[in-house]
Amino acid sequence: MGIYHLALTFALIASVVGRLGMDATLLKFGATHHSQGQWSQLAGLHRMGMGVASLGCCIVATGSFLAADWVATHIYGDAAIADPLRLMSVALLPFSLLNLYGELLKAGQHQALSSLIQGAALPLVNLGLLALFASRMTGPTAACGLYLASCVLVCIAAHALWRRGVPRAKSEPEPAQTIRLRELLGTAMPMYASALADVVMTFADVLILGIFATSAEVGIYTAAARTALLTRFVLLATSAVAAPRFAALHAAHDSAGVARLAVRSTILSTLSTLPLLLIYVAFPERVLAVFGPQFVVGAPVLLVLTLGQFVNAATGPVGYLLNMSGLHRIQGHIGVAGAVITVGLCFALIPLWGPIGAAAANAIATATCNLWQVWVAKSRLGILMLPIPLRPATPISICRARP
Repeated sequence: MGIYHLALTFALIASVVGRLGMDATLLKFGATHHSQGQWSQLAGLHRMGMGVASLGCCIVATGSFLAADWVATHIYGDAAIADPLRLMSVALLPFSLLNLYGELLKAGQHQALSSLIQGAALPLVNLGLLALFASRMTGPTAACGLYLASCVLVCIAAHALWRRGVPRAKSEPEPAQTIRLRELLGTAMPMYASALADVVMTFADVLILGIFATSAEVGIYTAAARTALLTRFVLLATSAVAAPRFAALHAAHDSAGVARLAVRSTILSTLSTLPLLLIYVAFPERVLAVFGPQFVVGAPVLLVLTLGQFVNAATGPVGYLLNMSGLHRIQGHIGVAGAVITVGLCFALIPLWGPIGAAAANAIATATCNLWQVWVAKSRLGILMLPIPLRPATPISICRARP
């Protein structure tokens, strides 16, 4: 399990590198085009964004594939990681594209389809293939092969759903290009920095722990970390609804509407996540025992990570608010700072405390960045992104906000 998740984590980070910030960019411009009925412009955005991301992913996947042996032997000291890493490198492109189609579906207010593609579809298809080929699951390499097959199948389905959900964009004979490549990349780069920082903050603990700990310890830690991250599904579902609305309301200069949506979505994400967080705090051993009795020792890790995820839930979709309201450059700077904090704390705490140190580094960095974003939203937009059921103060005019 430790080898599998090391390869998967490495590939997830490489995927974000290859997408070049197109996730948030397609969401931002796609939501605006949808709200204004600009179907040919949406088709042009789709073509350009997917092309840029595909090129970036192919370059990163090639480099990751070729460097698999070096990474396995020189960084982790375990040659068994090489083959899983190569398979995950091949999965990088379909995994990236299915997530980009999820963002486009989200931009078109197809939240259910977006959640299906980005959340449930991949694990469900993967579980189905694992059940079908259970007798051949002899190690992490076989599991990575099935993950690759699952990514390809879900990517094909995502493309079909996009075409079906936007028939008018598909039927345009020659989509008008309303955004230049320079403008697209100019918007994407700050969001790219933010996306890179977010994935580093989410997965750097696993990668760095793999340097100092055994694969078994990484497997136990990953089980606790993935369990804690289940609380993010509620936040992601809330963000799937709120993010395109933020972009549309910002484009309409409706600052009061943005403020109402921000406060309500924050309260919703907090209340929806709280029961699961309380279960983690009250019964961490029983939760991890689902993976097997040997995973119970990860209970302290789950408790520490739960604290960081509570702050994450209590600040709602504050990152989406900044990205969609013209403050994406500040959001990018905060993200980069958070990544630096995470990596620094990991190298400082993991040699001392092992998995607990990795969990502490993750929780501290997560809480710091989210509270920093809350302060920016309050000072620049006049919106307090905390679960306080009070009437928000009069927001600052968003159309005047400067990154």
